[in-house]
Amino acid sequence: MLTKGIEIKQEAEHARLSVLKQTFYKSASALRQQWELEGKPARLEIATIDVEFTPRGWPVVITDGQMDCQKMWDLLASRGGSVSFIQFRSKKELRSGRYNSCYYQISDGNWLELYFKNERIRINGFLTDQASFL
Repeated sequence: MLTKGIEIKQEAEHARLSVLKQTFYKSASALRQQWELEGKPARLEIATIDVEFTPRGWPVVITDGQMDCQKMWDLLASRGGSVSFIQFRSKKELRSGRYNSCYYQISDGNWLELYFKNERIRINGFLTDQASFL
């Protein structure tokens, strides 16, 4: 009985992570479309957030020369309603070029990763043992 409850909880967490990943993509795509419709400006103010765009039109919020993970969360996750995370981490990685990567812990062991590769936004959901993460 306890094992079944754990499995159901894990499935619910995976579903939540999948929905959040889709929400990030939909929000980023909507902002990219807005960028196109407004003539590809260098920046737009969206919900009091100063949003820059990559050369390919993907939204990015830069503070002090790095991607602002908190504001990126506010920009991409909150558009569909109130969503929260436990913690986030920022990490500079070669694959991301000039941007740092953002990692958001959604629940125990469930993380969402946001990074850019070739000026395109990338979003991954994954499961990990926290002790070995980052």
